[in-house]
Amino acid sequence: MSKRKKTGMSPGSIIFTGQKKLDHPEIISLEYETEIVKNIKLDDILNKPQSLHTNLWIDVHGIHDVALIKDIGDHFMIHKLVLEDIADPSQRTKIEPYDMGIFAIINNLNYDVEAKQLKQEQIAIFFTKNWLVDFQEHPDDTFLPIRNRLMVEHSRLRMLRCDYLFYALLDYIVDCYFLVTDAFDAEITDLEEKVHLAHTEDLINRVYKIRSNLLKFRKFIYPLREEIGKIKKLEGSCIETSNLIYFRDLEDHITHITEIVDNQRELLNGIKDLAINQTSLNMNKDIKWLTVISTISIPILFLTGVYGMNFKFMPELEWHYGYLLWWVSTISIICTLILYFNRKKMF
Repeated sequence: MSKRKKTGMSPGSIIFTGQKKLDHPEIISLEYETEIVKNIKLDDILNKPQSLHTNLWIDVHGIHDVALIKDIGDHFMIHKLVLEDIADPSQRTKIEPYDMGIFAIINNLNYDVEAKQLKQEQIAIFFTKNWLVDFQEHPDDTFLPIRNRLMVEHSRLRMLRCDYLFYALLDYIVDCYFLVTDAFDAEITDLEEKVHLAHTEDLINRVYKIRSNLLKFRKFIYPLREEIGKIKKLEGSCIETSNLIYFRDLEDHITHITEIVDNQRELLNGIKDLAINQTSLNMNKDIKWLTVISTISIPILFLTGVYGMNFKFMPELEWHYGYLLWWVSTISIICTLILYFNRKKMF
């Protein structure tokens, strides 16, 4: 359903507004503590209270199943406004505090090298001190590396609460942003190497396509920097003070990424200007050659025109060496002009 069809409905109406990316939702649920990690079925989670001594992570793939979102929301008493945002894949990046916990909308970004296109997936996360639920649009197992880290004995993920798990998920997404900037770097380097060889129109089209992807990328990362900056004000029941240092480090990483993106935009502008200047230079060279040829041709055409006239009395035409003189004069003029233009470095 589109956003237009939600017009007039009450706030908190849980309606899926995106495109269905998989047939059935896929759910991976883990219950863990310092010494153990185990898989647990969602039905078992919904039908029994959670132990206060364990952490729970529910990873949901597919946000089209409104009934599933509602069941999870009812069990964990998540606010209906949060559930409404989870089912809407066009939300802006944000991190908001609620009575029960903290809600975040983050965008996972990847660059498709073959299609030359930035791909985006919205990820919604809600967490408290001892449980975290995330909702992803696509079936791709985005957080598999984090689960693998969780399987390592005595890892920090096991020893700390879900605020650190939240940080680990954000940190992984931001690390993927660095891969996107690396892909942009490779594209820009390739453009720099071909700026003198490629056809100008094709090169400028590539510049505009990369620039469009950069602007889209920038649109997602700039708000995230601001939202993570707010986390320092959200410390309390959900975020331990000792973990704030990790979020500050994450904020620094995002600042670094924004600086890289700004530099890449400047490089693209420079490549575009260089390509346009190269076109102008090539055009000037062509005009210069045409000017040289025209300048050499004018006196020859003049001589040809004079002796091509049908006057009755033209002494040179009757002279035995008149034809030879015409050629000597023509070749002398050509050689003189060529030497002159060569001295002026017009070749």
